Amino acid sequence: MSTQMNWKVVVVGALLVVALVGGSTSWYGIAILVLGVFNTLVAVPGTFAVRVVAIIAAAAALLGVVGPEVILVFAAWIWPPALLVGWGIARRRDGAEEIDDTPAGQRARYTVAVAIAAIACAVLLYKTIEGGKQMQTALLFVGIPALIAIIVTLGVSARTATGVACKAVTVGLLVSVIFLGEGFLCIAMSAPLFYAVAVGIATATTRVRHGSGAQRTLSGFMLLAFVPMSLEGITPAASLDRDESISVTRTIDAPFDDVTAALLETPRFDRELPTYLRMGFPRPLTTEIDRRGPHPRWVIRLRGGETRLNGTEPKTGGLLLELDEARPGFVHWRVLADGSHMTHFLRWRESSVRWDPAGPSATRVTWTLRYRRGLDPAWYFGPWERYAVHLAAGYLIDTVATP
Repeated sequence: MSTQMNWKVVVVGALLVVALVGGSTSWYGIAILVLGVFNTLVAVPGTFAVRVVAIIAAAAALLGVVGPEVILVFAAWIWPPALLVGWGIARRRDGAEEIDDTPAGQRARYTVAVAIAAIACAVLLYKTIEGGKQMQTALLFVGIPALIAIIVTLGVSARTATGVACKAVTVGLLVSVIFLGEGFLCIAMSAPLFYAVAVGIATATTRVRHGSGAQRTLSGFMLLAFVPMSLEGITPAASLDRDESISVTRTIDAPFDDVTAALLETPRFDRELPTYLRMGFPRPLTTEIDRRGPHPRWVIRLRGGETRLNGTEPKTGGLLLELDEARPGFVHWRVLADGSHMTHFLRWRESSVRWDPAGPSATRVTWTLRYRRGLDPAWYFGPWERYAVHLAAGYLIDTVATP
């Protein structure tokens, strides 16, 4: 084994030890570890000093010496251009690269510049949306990819517009993963919408500029349709009804009285969640029923759905429900407060259960969950949320109602 390989193995091993000592098992910690390992193993000519700084910065971030804001700014805005500049200088010094002044080379550089400008404008729009507390509206999920596509289409040739728009959206999504941590689930869910909007806008804008008369008219109407789509959630007039209700009915192998006893006891969540609900949604940790007041209260502690940028434990929040009505075969819980990260996806409103005998040792149970949709546009995120709530209702029957 060469000396160069020896020191690489040592550095990678040291980074792994530092990550374990620092407890950096979150998405933030993994991303920083990948940054350090990449700069250790990938020997890009002319970038030794840049890579050494990156390795030291990664180690410092994993140990908590450097704050998350510093390392994220370094990883997103300082390290990439420094790496490329060092590599470019080395290639020119060695005569391995000449500047391409041909029309094709100039077009390529101009295309890259347009893509960078589109991403920069998208970042500015994102910060504006964040400052206006409109992070869950269609302005984020439709407006940003639409802006990227329009800028790219107006700046590059018709032949490359759609491809460059998709590449710009891809870069934006990858960068957002670094900043959102466990918000990766939201990125995965919204990615198809981002690409669909980018392709639709780029195609329509290109046809408006270069198509025939009929194509221009039709494409113009398509572009106009994106305006109200991007305003959903901003104002009540542009928003659809957010209140939804999902019911799931199952027959379980347990007598009516046993199901009644199970529903009135302290709930338990000892069964594995469905796969979809394990992909970044908050998970129940502990539950208890507070019976000290006139109306019993169901307290659920949930954890997850968010990783803090400093790599600490995911956010923990409580869901508080109050027993509003109880009679044989029916209970109704009303949600008083929800401090979990689930509020970024939807807000719970009510939970009710009906059950009746389905035989000597079987009971038919219907669990209904009412909630308020949290993401726009409704036509896209509505089915995602309904599917999640449907799984949640079935899970409650299997864990809470089943003795």
